[in-house]
Amino acid sequence: MTVRTLHYYDQIGLLKPSFEKPSGYRVYTDRDLLKLQQIVTLKFMGFSLGQIRKLLASRGYEATKSLRVQAGAVKDEISRLRQASRAIEQVLTLLETKGQIHRKKLIKILEVIQMGEDVKQDWHEKFFSEAELKEFQEVGKKYTPEMAAAYQRRWAELIEEVKQNIKADPASEKAQNLGKRWRDLLNEAYGDRPELKARIGQAYTAGAVPDDYRMFGPDIWEFIKKVHEAAKKKC
Repeated sequence: MTVRTLHYYDQIGLLKPSFEKPSGYRVYTDRDLLKLQQIVTLKFMGFSLGQIRKLLASRGYEATKSLRVQAGAVKDEISRLRQASRAIEQVLTLLETKGQIHRKKLIKILEVIQMGEDVKQDWHEKFFSEAELKEFQEVGKKYTPEMAAAYQRRWAELIEEVKQNIKADPASEKAQNLGKRWRDLLNEAYGDRPELKARIGQAYTAGAVPDDYRMFGPDIWEFIKKVHEAAKKKC
């Protein structure tokens, strides 16, 4: 579980730490750890983060009942993996003894494993071109680990402030100030690469960014868009 993921879970209200130290460190208790286990297992079972948040917040939700269901789902997954293992062993045996294998057996393996090249690739490798990925690497070279952490921290603080003012009039002074800070942060890293900056926006708009990598939800994205549109009208 990466720090980035925990920060994102905190931002979307899925898993908040029990308290935060003055130094900024988040502190998680055993109870938080149990909730994290629920999130990880439900995600493994195929639920979206939005569905998990609603499920955990529902009145009738009980961890013990949920764990029983999760245990059954994990057993099913183990069974599926064992089938895949047996199928692969059969193929290996046939290749070693006969030097060939019938196509139906290969198709069976594909059906059991259900793993294509698209699953192996990370989301950014599927959405961005090779040239764009190299540009991201070049941008990253400008930052030391400490600078990168500070940059991410400023984003997290700004996103949290936007969440607190999400119902503000996009044309208001407060919203416009948030919009300016948003533009400034983007320009700090990508100001000299406008096409790459636009592609980041397209990734969020297209829903290409998985939940674990998304720094903010669609409500914040829509609010910022309205703020920028209001700013253009003033010009």
